[in-house]
Amino acid sequence: MRLRVRGGLVVAGVVVLVVLTGIGGLLVMQAVRPRISEEEATAAAISRIQQMNTGASGFALVSARYDPSPDRIYDDQGRLIYSHSGWPCSIGGIRAPSFLCHAEPAWILHLRAPAQGGYSVYEAYVTVNATTGRVSSASVAGS
Repeated sequence: MRLRVRGGLVVAGVVVLVVLTGIGGLLVMQAVRPRISEEEATAAAISRIQQMNTGASGFALVSARYDPSPDRIYDDQGRLIYSHSGWPCSIGGIRAPSFLCHAEPAWILHLRAPAQGGYSVYEAYVTVNATTGRVSSASVAGS
């Protein structure tokens, strides 16, 4: 009798462990996915570029990538365009040192506009918070 009870408890424990592991996996998968879509991030990026009054228009998306924790972001030529390091944050209402703070998930967007205003092309790099949709950084250069 004791052996059956113990065996039943072991089976029940294994089932609970498997179910909790599955639920945990689903929660992690949802946390890793961006809440803001690529299309929404692109719209926010184009809106910010237009607000910058660069004199360029007609920006189109060249590439987009999602990064769940972008501490440093580089452009296509390997130049640093954004760095999160060194920013303090608030943890439970207390200002914490930067090494305890992680970067918010972000969309890194590369946009291009055709020749205009004396430049052959305009390139823009925009970082959009993938949780809030807020633009974290934006740069536009004509060449």
